[in-house]
Amino acid sequence: MAAFRHMERHSSRYVLTPLTNIPLLQDKLNHLAAPSRSGILLLMHRYIRFKAGKAVIDTIRQQGLNPGKVAVFAAPAGGPKWFVCPGFDRTLIRTGFLNSRQEKVQLVGSSAGGWRCLAMACRDPLDAYEKLRIAYSRNIFTKDHNQLTISQALRGNVDAFITDADIPYILDHKTCRVAIHVVRAKGPAACENRAIQGAALLSAFVLNAASAKAMRALFERVVFFSGSDPPLFTVPPFDGTAIPLDGSNLREAALATGSLPYIVAGVKDVPGAPQGVYRDGGLLDYQLNLDYRPGPECLTLFFHYQERIVPGWLDKVFNGRKPPAGSLDRVLQVFPGEDFLKLLPEGRLPDREDFVTFADRPAERIRRWDEVSRLSDVLGEEFMEAVESSRIRHLVEPL
Repeated sequence: MAAFRHMERHSSRYVLTPLTNIPLLQDKLNHLAAPSRSGILLLMHRYIRFKAGKAVIDTIRQQGLNPGKVAVFAAPAGGPKWFVCPGFDRTLIRTGFLNSRQEKVQLVGSSAGGWRCLAMACRDPLDAYEKLRIAYSRNIFTKDHNQLTISQALRGNVDAFITDADIPYILDHKTCRVAIHVVRAKGPAACENRAIQGAALLSAFVLNAASAKAMRALFERVVFFSGSDPPLFTVPPFDGTAIPLDGSNLREAALATGSLPYIVAGVKDVPGAPQGVYRDGGLLDYQLNLDYRPGPECLTLFFHYQERIVPGWLDKVFNGRKPPAGSLDRVLQVFPGEDFLKLLPEGRLPDREDFVTFADRPAERIRRWDEVSRLSDVLGEEFMEAVESSRIRHLVEPL
């Protein structure tokens, strides 16, 4: 079936070979794929969806998706939900999809999304990505763990996939630049006492309920970036601070972007940045909360684990809270369809609560997360099929 082909890039062309390395996926798909003259199109509707902003949808419908027009790749925060992303990311790496531009592509993300971007920018991105996936999924936390020990475990995750040799490679990458969202905590939000920190988070929730901008009283947006110049989205009217990445702060910034308050200790005094405590960038930039300014002829590719786009972490409970006006105009969102979710264990995405649910059975949690990662390969395959066949022209919906 053409929808399940593995694509590897040799020189400037794509070579299609049968996808035979994930029998579990094939078994599940066989009984779901109904015979049809347009079976591939039906399958794509089931397992992957595309939405595009108003400034790019007409071009995609008329011309398809030109990889050379992808100027930004954005990766959301979301804890273990990112285990639905490996198949898509691995396909981008194997095919060199993001290497089609003369200019460097901007990779930008928060928390686990930031880690995905960093792995994709390593010397051997497939190896780094797999090391990240293994390190993250093999974490085992118990009631005896505290903010400090969890932080130490996450530092081990960072060290597992970013080697000393990777750091200069990321900083001077030939085809991409990296931008990592973090926040600098202010006042009581910078305190490591859990009672005070809990009160600060409650205050942040109340402030955010009134206005998303009000939360800036407790958290300052900070972007750590590679390259000689700050990313375009960090120039005015950007509301935050842009800090260059270097050999002394890359790992610290990587740890900070995954340091969720109340659960993980903050990262103090990151080299090259203003003094203070740095925490998870998803607090302000959870999924997509900025216009990444890809350029007038280009777009931002945003692979997401769900349809709804939540701007900030504390916006999850506000169903009406959406990204700022105009920030999605040049975004192509790609996300799993409902029928793909039915393939997953219990028909749902992995979640941070799985650490609690399977506290006494960590091997079962790990098995489930591994299965989700294996199943996700079809999302990358269907994406490439839709792009190369130009069927994306008929599949894309308004965002």
